[in-house]
Amino acid sequence: MIKLGVDNGNYNTKSSEEMLYTSGYAVSDKEFITPEMQLFYEGKYYAIGERRLRFQQDKTKEPDTFLLTLPTIADAMKKAGVTNTEIALGVGLPIDSYGTQKEAFRRYFLRNNISFMFEGTSYRCHITECKVFAQGHAALCRYYPRLSEYRGITLVDIGGYTVDVLTVHNFKLDRSSCASLRMGTITLYSRIQDALQKSDILLSDELITDAIRGEIQHTDSKQIAAVVDQTVVAYCKELFNALRERGLDLKLPTVFAGGGAELLESRLYDDNLNTVAVLNRFANADGYKLLLG
Repeated sequence: MIKLGVDNGNYNTKSSEEMLYTSGYAVSDKEFITPEMQLFYEGKYYAIGERRLRFQQDKTKEPDTFLLTLPTIADAMKKAGVTNTEIALGVGLPIDSYGTQKEAFRRYFLRNNISFMFEGTSYRCHITECKVFAQGHAALCRYYPRLSEYRGITLVDIGGYTVDVLTVHNFKLDRSSCASLRMGTITLYSRIQDALQKSDILLSDELITDAIRGEIQHTDSKQIAAVVDQTVVAYCKELFNALRERGLDLKLPTVFAGGGAELLESRLYDDNLNTVAVLNRFANADGYKLLLG
């Protein structure tokens, strides 16, 4: 049996084996021109990692999240050297939907006799076990030893659509502190794109990421850099103010996690913040696998 953690993000899909791709796909009745990230399942070809799909409040209503999980399973099976096996899957939900959707999300993944092809190799598996965990809380698990000097920690998990927040005291969760804010990085990207479109500059999400990292290759790179910097500063200010309005003192030890935190890491070390760690984008998926036991 293979144990696998998968973070089914609205922006990216990530696995505990450090596979990463955009949560989207193109679909066709025929093969695509290149085999990279090509999935064949139930008579359809999928180019995984293409244009990001729309936000889904309840991911069990559509097949998309399951389809986007299959490449992570193929990757784990390939690394294990098998093409037929049982899978124990660890997945997560935002804090605000965890209680209501946990059981449905678990049942959504439990399937037998799954046959598919990924990048030219045929795989067969059975998802015989699935456990659902709370995003953010799972991310801390692997890092407890290195954070042991802090009696209390605020965790801010910046995802694509939500920012999940919680506090722990002596590594016990304060359940009253748990919250999900609809302030993920998708809103930041949309603001940057809207501002640039006014100057007829059209950038994909991938190019916005490059611009935030200061790596954009464009004839209007100076203008883009100015817009990006202004928008990121405003976004961070708005986010931190929203956290403080929820009664969180960010001068107490704070851990940031998620792809958004990794992207904005340079902005998270500030005199008004007591940032003790910025966990990478695989922290949740890694935590899910660890919590499988």
